[in-house]
Amino acid sequence: MAGAILKTLRSLRFTIFLVICLAAIFLLGLIIPQKSLLGRDMYLQWKQRNIEMVSFLDAIKFTDIYVSPITIGLWILFFLNLIFIMSNRIPLIWNRCFRVIFPANIDTVKNSKHYEVIDSPNMESAKAILEKEGYKVFEKDNAFTAVKNRFSPLATILFHLSFFLLLIGGVVSFYTIFKAEVELAAGETFEGQYRWTKSPKLGDNPRTRFTVEAIIPTYYNKTVPMSLDVVLQTKSGREVIGINKPYKEGPLSFVVKNIDIAPLFLIKDKNGKEIDGAYIKLNVLGGKDDYFIMAGFKFRAIFYTDYSAEMPGYPKEKANLPQALKQTPMLEEAQPKEVVNPAFKIDVLKDGKLLKTETIKRGESIEFDDYSLIFAGLTYWAKFYVVKEYGLGIIYTGFTLMVLALVIRFIFPRRDIKGVLENNRLHIGGRGEFYLLIFEENFKRLIDTLKI
Repeated sequence: MAGAILKTLRSLRFTIFLVICLAAIFLLGLIIPQKSLLGRDMYLQWKQRNIEMVSFLDAIKFTDIYVSPITIGLWILFFLNLIFIMSNRIPLIWNRCFRVIFPANIDTVKNSKHYEVIDSPNMESAKAILEKEGYKVFEKDNAFTAVKNRFSPLATILFHLSFFLLLIGGVVSFYTIFKAEVELAAGETFEGQYRWTKSPKLGDNPRTRFTVEAIIPTYYNKTVPMSLDVVLQTKSGREVIGINKPYKEGPLSFVVKNIDIAPLFLIKDKNGKEIDGAYIKLNVLGGKDDYFIMAGFKFRAIFYTDYSAEMPGYPKEKANLPQALKQTPMLEEAQPKEVVNPAFKIDVLKDGKLLKTETIKRGESIEFDDYSLIFAGLTYWAKFYVVKEYGLGIIYTGFTLMVLALVIRFIFPRRDIKGVLENNRLHIGGRGEFYLLIFEENFKRLIDTLKI
């Protein structure tokens, strides 16, 4: 029984069967609604409409098909099968590289891909010629074996290992990848408030904590954002990140996608009592308009401003400019700039009706319907793209090993030449890996040299 199981695990047919089963599982995962995608409410509604079918799918865990016992079992069998197949091939490759096999007789040489006979050979001269061509020559009695690029087949082991790592990395990445977005204004602390989330199939959403101390954009011609410094206070200290410089905490990365304006608006009633207030993250840079809702009113905002190059604590010589820009006349126009004289054109709406339109600057207010909207302050906010993926390091390692293995195998192919001396005649045969026409030409040239 155990022998039959081992035989099955070593079978290439079993490999094909497992690949088909896994492909079917992933296809079913696209067809059958999954709990992780539906959400609790939609899942319960679906179950109420199809109670028997969904109960059956729940019982076999196909509503979480990628982590169901059947899927995990198939993956375990697949990797066991791959390990057994590799364990069969690796000893053969290893013996070929480290064990010297001499031809037993003339027939062994005749069975080579290329075969020639040399009369009255000079064995010492033949050995010297082969060594000059880069072959390592081994002699025993009246036979010899010459090998060029002897250890090249070891690259096949590397290739199998790389394939194994790529598969493992892909599986780990598929089951652990996490993606999300985060919006934070200067002064805000992140403690796990993700906006849009693609949760991992195994494990929980990652946790971390940091505070955005400052967001410092660099503008060209006053209005075009060109580069960005985002200053974070993390548990390991202060860190400055930018558009192409993410904040990393192990496999977890926060990448800045874009920034915009976050004004502080307050709403007070006619008695001066504050009834609402918040930093509102608006998408208004570049002339766009945006909406926000406070105290039951809807506000449409358009942003206007001037910029000053005098930023306290950020002198011009410290500007984070691209190297190419430092060599251009744009340098005077490209530097960190402070927003001055910010203003908003505000439309106040209630139940779809326009109540008032007015432009206000920082510190000013709009009076409407026994309320006032006060523009109390201004800062920036940044949108971060968040990703956590454990399998990437394994994938990169596997890919590197695969490239290395292919380079070794195809640039340094192994060449074998065997010979048997009998009745003052040298029977010589040769075999090459890859580029067979090139080896045939080299073999003929070598034989012509040996005959001289």
